[in-house]
Amino acid sequence: MNESLTIFTSITASYTYSSELRLSLEMLQQTFPHASWIMHTPDSTLSLKELVSLNLPPAGYILFIKEPAMLASKEMYPLLKKHLEQNPETQIALPNDPANARIILTPNYHTLRGFEQFSQQLTQHDNAPIGYDGRECWLFLISAQSLSNLDLPDDLFELPHQLPAEQIMIIPQAYTHPFYNYYRETRPDILPFVPEKIQSLLDIGCSRGGFAATVKKTIGCRVAGIEINRHEAEVAQATLDALWVGDVLSLDIHDRFDCISCLDVLEHMPEPEKLLSKIKQWLTPDGNILLNVPNVGFWAVVDDLLAGRWDYVPAGILCNTHLRFYTEHSLRQLLDSCGLTVTLIEKHCIPIPEQILTGFNSYQKSGLDVDYENLATNAFTVLAKCK
Repeated sequence: MNESLTIFTSITASYTYSSELRLSLEMLQQTFPHASWIMHTPDSTLSLKELVSLNLPPAGYILFIKEPAMLASKEMYPLLKKHLEQNPETQIALPNDPANARIILTPNYHTLRGFEQFSQQLTQHDNAPIGYDGRECWLFLISAQSLSNLDLPDDLFELPHQLPAEQIMIIPQAYTHPFYNYYRETRPDILPFVPEKIQSLLDIGCSRGGFAATVKKTIGCRVAGIEINRHEAEVAQATLDALWVGDVLSLDIHDRFDCISCLDVLEHMPEPEKLLSKIKQWLTPDGNILLNVPNVGFWAVVDDLLAGRWDYVPAGILCNTHLRFYTEHSLRQLLDSCGLTVTLIEKHCIPIPEQILTGFNSYQKSGLDVDYENLATNAFTVLAKCK
């Protein structure tokens, strides 16, 4: 019998401003095309708990998703459901995630196609279910019958903590990749590239202010931010010394900064030259521009193209709001044309898998030019100064 599926989830005000978050919701809805969706929105007059109580189906299964900022494999729900059907002593089934999947396989994907391949590989491993280990509960499946017999907490995602551990199982082969930190990034990987002894930093696209706050804590300098997402900017307001909300190109700022960071921002701009020109006006005479830019020539993207794939996703090299794409050559050309001198460029490399490297070697032997260093580079971190 094909049991019905009801999905309860919540979305924040950021879904109004963020195309990336809206895409994640659309992709998740496509993963569960026959489910009934009940969403708690910012303008809901009822709590999620009240929505559940009013809309609890008499039968079938209920999937609770804390927030739809995630990728879920198409195998996830059938695997969770199968476990609950075959193990009546289990009340709640949870999927695996990147941090814990490595007990079976190390996550090695960088595109949607890679995610699909990795998820499929996981299903081939016959690992036994894992008892609940207290991890943050982002998604779980429960039968409507089981849920009707429980007292619901105000925070429904505390439910796994209220049940005996033996009634909750993590299914290793069922896989999700949450983007729960999409606006929470502190970017410790970029901190070593911040010039020493700066007195001020402006972070463009600061989100919740995580990176700027880390710089302030580490260096002790004044930090400011620019953020177009008004909902996330409210969080940054409490952290930064100054904050401007809106489109960076429309802002009139009279302050000057020793360092201006643009971390994964340049590729979102329809005319990056205008942004760089604006940034130059806000720099102190010896100031630095700190950039982080993804490399479209990365091996995973090239491998997808050879397979006829180019899939936009909510985050990563092929983020759906990327309007410009760079290799080192085109990035250097852009900066030079804007009157900037590159003083440092760090290539963040991820080794090319052996089977893909064999193919690239064949191309080279046939006479094609193959830039192995570019293929292995996932992103560039750049420091630049005005000429």
